Amino acid sequence: MSLTSDLEQQYGIHILKKVKVRDVYQISTRNHGVLCLKSYNVTEAEMHFITQVFAHLSQNDFRFAPKVLYTSSHAYWITREGIHYMLTNWVKGEHPRFHRSDHFKKGIRLLAKFHSVAEGFNAPSIPVERIRYNQLKEQITLDRNFLADNPKLKLMTTLCNEALNDIDNATVVKAIADEESHLAFAHGDYNYPNLMLDRVGSMHMIDFDNTSLHVRMEDLSHILHRNMAWHGHDMLRTIEYYNSKRPISKGELHVLHTLLLVPYPVLRTLKQNMRNKRYHISIPTALKIKQYRNELKQLL
Repeated sequence: MSLTSDLEQQYGIHILKKVKVRDVYQISTRNHGVLCLKSYNVTEAEMHFITQVFAHLSQNDFRFAPKVLYTSSHAYWITREGIHYMLTNWVKGEHPRFHRSDHFKKGIRLLAKFHSVAEGFNAPSIPVERIRYNQLKEQITLDRNFLADNPKLKLMTTLCNEALNDIDNATVVKAIADEESHLAFAHGDYNYPNLMLDRVGSMHMIDFDNTSLHVRMEDLSHILHRNMAWHGHDMLRTIEYYNSKRPISKGELHVLHTLLLVPYPVLRTLKQNMRNKRYHISIPTALKIKQYRNELKQLL
């Protein structure tokens, strides 16, 4: 039986057309409108975790995450040859353009709204792979060691060492523990490719593959690194805007400062270059890094 036939049988739908869009399929149906078909190569426990995240958001009136279509037997997904397939709503629209300030600010407002309800997660069992509060130190250490092999990246290594010093700060340790006690979770890859603007201008979050129980400031640091690399002053203004929508605690500010010290833009470019066999990378000057560090200190 083909995947299409399996979907029709288990979901009770009639598929008119299936079109691949990036890593998902747009499914046009006769009686269920347009749906999104996404495959997941993860364990069943992790699938349960992702669907419980969707359920938690829905129960807390967060309308901007995927809405799961149940099978006829009320299951969240179907499985074929070890791969899980889930059907959710299809958001008709386009990805936001973060070079536009109105789109970017809308993305920050949505993130603040998401973080306001991304806590109190209660599930019968949570796979250990999705509990990441205490993996920050390990990840920064791996990043530092990755950079340490290249003498030209000494300044980047120094930034990682500063972040590692910060991670042991009592305020940061307590802030991470607080996130754990609040059962907070993060999207895990919050940026414009995983956001959609619908036809009336509302923004929606998609692709929760990397969601986990984690410090929420991981999401904010990611979007800042990706869109304002090394521009501390612009980051501070954006953080202030986020804070106006969801107040950031003193502890969270310390965690955010630590995460922003990690030279994520350089690490990301290096890893992409390795995959694509490229060898050129732009490194900020020592003066730029000094200015950036001084600007970030205002967070504290």
